[in-house]
Amino acid sequence: MKSAFIGLLSFLTLIQANASSIGPEPGTFSQGKHGAVVGEESQCAGVGVDIMKDGGNAADATIATALCTGVIAAYHSGIGGGGFMLVRAPNAKGKGHTYEMIDFRETMPAAGNETMYVDNPDPTASTIGGLAVGVPGELRGWELLHQRHGKLPWAKLFQPAINIARYGFIVNKSLVGELNETAFPFLTSDPLWAEVYAPNGRLLKEGDRCFRTRYANTLEKIANGGADVFYHGQIAANSAKAAQERGGILTTNDLANYTAILRTPTNITYRGFRVFSTIAPSSGSVVQVALKIFEGFPGDAENNDPAINVTTHRLIQSNKFAYGVRTLFGDPAFTANVSTLEAEFLTEKAAAAFRAKINDTHNFDSSFYDPENFIVLNDHGTSHMAVADEDGMVVSLTTTVNLIWGSQVMTQDGIILNGKVVILSRGRFAPGQVNSFGFAPSPINLIRPFKRPQSSIASTIIEDEKTGEFRLATGSAGGSRIITTTLQNIYHVLDQKLTPQVALQQGRWHDQLSGTTTAEISDLQLGLLGVDNRTVNFLANINYNMSFVSSLDLAEGHIIVQNSQGVFTAASDPRSLNGGPSTF
Repeated sequence: MKSAFIGLLSFLTLIQANASSIGPEPGTFSQGKHGAVVGEESQCAGVGVDIMKDGGNAADATIATALCTGVIAAYHSGIGGGGFMLVRAPNAKGKGHTYEMIDFRETMPAAGNETMYVDNPDPTASTIGGLAVGVPGELRGWELLHQRHGKLPWAKLFQPAINIARYGFIVNKSLVGELNETAFPFLTSDPLWAEVYAPNGRLLKEGDRCFRTRYANTLEKIANGGADVFYHGQIAANSAKAAQERGGILTTNDLANYTAILRTPTNITYRGFRVFSTIAPSSGSVVQVALKIFEGFPGDAENNDPAINVTTHRLIQSNKFAYGVRTLFGDPAFTANVSTLEAEFLTEKAAAAFRAKINDTHNFDSSFYDPENFIVLNDHGTSHMAVADEDGMVVSLTTTVNLIWGSQVMTQDGIILNGKVVILSRGRFAPGQVNSFGFAPSPINLIRPFKRPQSSIASTIIEDEKTGEFRLATGSAGGSRIITTTLQNIYHVLDQKLTPQVALQQGRWHDQLSGTTTAEISDLQLGLLGVDNRTVNFLANINYNMSFVSSLDLAEGHIIVQNSQGVFTAASDPRSLNGGPSTF
């Protein structure tokens, strides 16, 4: 096995050498002084900037951008999903800024219980169909953001998305990649789906125009009547009916009782910066734990410096210890003392204790980092965006329907319902059971009515520790790889001092205590460097089980930075085929 790995490594080394000699083109970026938006759909980033040009702020632009993204990239997001956002807002007293987290994560319906999948004859019940649907939180999240920080009328923020859904948008590369009849036969067999994505009896192709008329009508009703239109009345009844007809337990009462939650984010100091991020049940504090551990090591090695090998090893080790504590960070309403736990793991004392366990010449088995042997979640299907305005308001947002195309349930109103319940259920495991690797479901994430599932989302905003000036906003989309992507992007910008567009071109690794560490290979077409094979070889020789992956298997991260002259640079991840920044 090792000889086969070395042979593959030699082949990839040749590719890597060619990539290095040619050199990648810079990633997509844009600069401006008044505002910046970046996300997975460049058209929607433009919508956000237009909103700011029209007198809106970063909160308004975030809502409009996210609504637009939910129309075009419906396989990742939409009003049938939920998520988390971190908001930096100017202080009402005119000095400084306040930080808040809005938790609009989906919740388990009231009828949920922890054995609901164990005896179900359908092995896909926890991922596909009505029983996978949680209570959507998206619109309550937008509502809370708008109530607290919005400037423009609610209805105005919906109009771009309504127009795009009603008059159509051009099918792009990313959408075509998910219009796969073999993987998703419902796209042509289900009349509601086929009406949108296979209107002439065949799936749409790149360059075709896609219309979402039902969804446009729904957005128009919500624009005129507010979020309550979604959570009460006919739209709520249609959503519950769609889930129940596919075996689900979502009810109109579940929808009527949903609330978004305002939380206080955590913050740490890191090399002269202050890093704010989202708390449990999201994973921003996991990224912060890794940063605090790594802060005790030098981080400024350049890519051509031999020290980059041990630096990468130390960063991976820091991440692995952070992943080990992640399994303790559940919904605060159901997890005792979770805020205290997060705070303790972010102390200098805890970081030093973890750091002391790192061996510069050896990688350990997963149980060394996660002594409880709990399963680490592998969630999917997310969309990230960052928005900043000239008044200092910044929003870092990640939204999701969980799996690609959510639960694969569409309502009569054109809403794609999330497939969120699987993350709570741990699939089909009953309490006390373990999987084939000897890992058990973490008790903090077992199903309970109204519980919010753990999430990998790690929306982050960073400011100068001394001046308090905004410096960086980031996060990523891509399930469990969100944590490692966000961590590496921060490292590349703050430690290596790379520009955001160059930071996003760097090769990525991923390790979530599965026993395998993946390394990205270079991609000349996308301008991606890949993980240097000298580093991969170094890691393999100190007991890492290395595996190679392409960029298509990794998360997409986006970055906005602002320099001391007030100029924004927004950069989109080259791995996001239709992503793009917009500034003015």
